[in-house]
Amino acid sequence: MNAESKKVVAQCSAERLYNFACDFRNFQRLLPPQVEDFQADENTCSFKVGGFVQLTLQYAERTPYSRVALAPAAGSGSPVPFRFILMLTPIDESSCDAQVRAEIEGGNPMMAMMIKPKLRPALDKIAEQIQYFSAGI
Repeated sequence: MNAESKKVVAQCSAERLYNFACDFRNFQRLLPPQVEDFQADENTCSFKVGGFVQLTLQYAERTPYSRVALAPAAGSGSPVPFRFILMLTPIDESSCDAQVRAEIEGGNPMMAMMIKPKLRPALDKIAEQIQYFSAGI
């Protein structure tokens, strides 16, 4: 299962967005209201979504200035393996802005049927929040 957000333009560089995304403590203001009990340090975060299972995420990949991937930590309570990915792309060399897209990869076919219709709006909301807060990053 793959789902991705719309692309948005952030009012800061891919480098600044990457540095922001590499610290989980910055994520709380980006999350939708369905996320509860959010706790974070620099390298991990945990939360509940809509009162369901508690998840703990950690960084799975950090490619400077272009890609940050998060995945469930071992023993985190995730019912399926997945990755949440932020793709960061500079607009062009003369611009200080960057294009951002949020993605989810993984899961299984049964889960895809149940949650994929809800993922796109949630990913769009995260991308919009990044766009909204980007001037202050």
